[in-house]
Amino acid sequence: MLTSDIEKILPRTNWRENLVTSYSKPYTIWDTDTTNLASKQGAEYGRLLPLADGSWLSVYSTYSENGILQIARSNDNCRTWAVISTLSEEGRDLENGQMLQLPNGDILLADRSVIWFRSYRLDVFKSTDLGQSWTKISTIDSAEGVAGTLGNPDKGLYEPHMGFLDDGRIAVFYANEKHVTGSPAYSQIVSERISSDGGHTWGEEIWVAWDGNTPDLRPGMPVFTRMGDGRYIVVFEIVGLGNADIHYKISDDGVSWSEGNGTYIPEQRGAPYVLKLEDNTLVVSSSEGKLSFSYDNGSSWHINSLSPWNRNIKAWTSLYQITADEIACVADVDMGDGENSVQVKFGIIAG
Repeated sequence: MLTSDIEKILPRTNWRENLVTSYSKPYTIWDTDTTNLASKQGAEYGRLLPLADGSWLSVYSTYSENGILQIARSNDNCRTWAVISTLSEEGRDLENGQMLQLPNGDILLADRSVIWFRSYRLDVFKSTDLGQSWTKISTIDSAEGVAGTLGNPDKGLYEPHMGFLDDGRIAVFYANEKHVTGSPAYSQIVSERISSDGGHTWGEEIWVAWDGNTPDLRPGMPVFTRMGDGRYIVVFEIVGLGNADIHYKISDDGVSWSEGNGTYIPEQRGAPYVLKLEDNTLVVSSSEGKLSFSYDNGSSWHINSLSPWNRNIKAWTSLYQITADEIACVADVDMGDGENSVQVKFGIIAG
């Protein structure tokens, strides 16, 4: 176990009124345990899911010859975990797992399954027993070829992220290199597909983040949520701008997106995540290890002066509200010697 900080966030009214002065002062620091979701043998790409029964699931990649997905369960608000199932495919590398619970209690798990430079798939599995077992039900998108044909340039698919639209349909956003041989040749874009039948089938590709004037840029690693005003925000990195600077775009319906790569979120770089708190505040994290807050549905962003993570994180942060006054901050942490661990820290939200 490592020791970590709990972050105390200023009350909402004080944050707005004293924004500049509060940045110049340290917040109250609390001590807590950092929970290892997977062993030091090597684990990455952790994501959590709160279940309707009050428990939590985590999914992450761990490695032997190829990446496999482990699913673990917590009954104490993400403090301790027990592995309950594993997903693997012979000869394929599985990463980027992410889960969603349906209204009937079933759980979907999307992942990226790859034979490098030959076969890329974004698959969906379903569990009817709270994560104990899984059945593949669909493929969101795929790129298939003979050995070596999908490299130079790469034509991969990565980082699926599912969520609900307000009408109950499921949207999934992902990074897409399949248009690299088009005209113009987009190195990578953010794409979206919609399912109207609980993840069993997926509609046509929707372009989310792209710019015909700068097709060499690589928007990717998208995460989205519905904001308090009913609109949808998607955050993503753009490789080729700064150090994979984080940008966002907003849509009225979560389906219609104008051309362009969106708006920059200051001081956030690489592999972002966005969370809407119960009071509709937006929180964004990234590989910088910092937290940014927006109280106005993304119109402005404010960096919290105390960060949950320092730069020993590798990537793939994520955020979850545990209780009304506590959030979980998850990241891939560099343990040295090329090994990584998925860890979580807890932050206190002061009322």
